[in-house]
Amino acid sequence: MSKSRGTFINARTYWFDTNYLRYYYAAKLGPGMDDIDLNLDDFVARVNSDLVGKLVSIASRCAGFISKKFDGSATTLEDETLYAEFAAESEHIAEAYEAREFSKAMRRVMALADRANRYIEQKKPWVMVKDDSQRLAVQSVCTQGLNLFRTLVIYLAPVLPDLTAKARELFGERPWHWSDATRPALGATIKPYRPMLTRVETSQVQAMLEKSREPAELSAGGATRPGRHHIDRRLRKSGSAGRPHRECAAGRWRRQAAGADIEPRRRAA
Repeated sequence: MSKSRGTFINARTYWFDTNYLRYYYAAKLGPGMDDIDLNLDDFVARVNSDLVGKLVSIASRCAGFISKKFDGSATTLEDETLYAEFAAESEHIAEAYEAREFSKAMRRVMALADRANRYIEQKKPWVMVKDDSQRLAVQSVCTQGLNLFRTLVIYLAPVLPDLTAKARELFGERPWHWSDATRPALGATIKPYRPMLTRVETSQVQAMLEKSREPAELSAGGATRPGRHHIDRRLRKSGSAGRPHRECAAGRWRRQAAGADIEPRRRAA
């Protein structure tokens, strides 16, 4: 990052969902001490593809059918074998977290999200619902999709706590434990779906960068730095008003070097 080029972001001007940045960093973190490059094009692509396009889309495509057509009742899984395969990933993902291989954990979760989306695409509940004879099948397919989504969110809970809270609200459940990822929520009453995450537009990122440049430009023009008044008050209380704190420290070090503060300790010894 470079202040002169304006390629940096201030915390006060970062206005996107914190889940986005947490996920982006987790997707790049490994057990080593490598630097992380905040590539904003990659940031936008990962958020829109993984979190919005893969993860929350599972819930958005299934929850509406359950809440509108079946009074929110999620009953039975349509494919128990598929759910068991998702549950079996619990140990592998937990091991990746414990080994601080966060990027590996994110890859495994998103691979599962791809499978969940393929399942929904193959079943096409939005087509099935048009056939009255497929009514119960639609309920089972959407129950399956929601439970796959629930398992994925539990796997991501260490990284995305805010999203996890929204997902729990959808299911009306108590705080989840890791082991809940291996047990489907059957018989739960699904609440009406509310958007959990939204897409990031490139124009929004550019506006954020422009806003982040403003403090740097003000500082370059001689504006007072944030926190200066707080420092002045602290100096006045200590009786050092009018002298910058770093100069007070430097003066003390010079006196010590000249022996002014060392001599009393010699006599005391």
